[in-house]
Amino acid sequence: MGTNKLTALLPTVNQAITDGAVFGVSYSLLGPQENALHVIGYQGAGDDRLPLLPQRYDLASLTKVVGTTTRLLQLLIAGKLELTQPIGSLVSGLRYPQLTIEQLMLHRSGLPADVPDAHALDQAGLVHAVKTMAGVAAPDTRAPHLIYSDLNYIILGWAIAALDGDLATSLTQHIFAPLGMHATGYRPQHVAAADFVPTENVPARGGIIRGTVHDHKAFLLDGVSGHAGLFATLADLTIFTRLLAGLPVTNGDHVLPPAAFVLLDRFCKGGRTLGWRCWAQVRHQYWHTGFTGTSIAFDRDTQRGFVCLTNRIYPSRANRAWLAVRRQLLTQFFEVATSWPD
Repeated sequence: MGTNKLTALLPTVNQAITDGAVFGVSYSLLGPQENALHVIGYQGAGDDRLPLLPQRYDLASLTKVVGTTTRLLQLLIAGKLELTQPIGSLVSGLRYPQLTIEQLMLHRSGLPADVPDAHALDQAGLVHAVKTMAGVAAPDTRAPHLIYSDLNYIILGWAIAALDGDLATSLTQHIFAPLGMHATGYRPQHVAAADFVPTENVPARGGIIRGTVHDHKAFLLDGVSGHAGLFATLADLTIFTRLLAGLPVTNGDHVLPPAAFVLLDRFCKGGRTLGWRCWAQVRHQYWHTGFTGTSIAFDRDTQRGFVCLTNRIYPSRANRAWLAVRRQLLTQFFEVATSWPD
């Protein structure tokens, strides 16, 4: 995608805002000759109809790849973890301790997608449910019957904590601080509410959520989990995505050396690899999304990246119009239809 084509995404974004698919969009397009950041539209409606600024977004499931998968790849490359290692060697009390790191990272564990009625649980109840819920498919079940599961990455977050001592500290120390991503992390402290983009209106939690994690399981886990909980700015995620795309970044090879991308390529089958999703066959194109309206895409072949942040669940998750727009933008960015449609 040349620089002139990069600007072709702007009409799609503007039309989505005009049509009410979202109130605003923060996105960056980057490549060897491009590093453009755009902030367009508003934070929301009513009292939230304020100009969108370079604010922090609740990343939701982008946490799985920005934080958890990145640290797991580091540990694998360093020989401190093995893909064939049973998860029970790191996390106790599991119903299926024989599941491997590989099965969990590839979402081939057979565990259910979510914890039913999580809103009725307290923290101890949630932890017990995650550890003991029965599988709903055989391990190593692959696409199109593969089950993308938050449970996989909650458990993997516990594995990182078992090795490193604390998940939040580990991700900051090994990923965010070396890359200069100083506005990225769990449970941001001493940050004004106005510096966050609002998410959903949840009456049980006092109305519009702004500055605390939206995902209820992460909320029960004190805001720190391997599957959700991270907050970040567009600028920070642009640094991270430059690294993913193969562009120069300070400490980039230290954080994710070339061996990490060899692993991503090796395991890219059926539309998924370790943590990430694959876009098209025979191409090194990867992507992931978050429930709140966030996404990252990168193309190792062309050294280009696309970060797109919205609060599409404001004021309600019933707003699904953005999902079709996002697919259109990703197709425009990758310049090819995906080989594995949802």
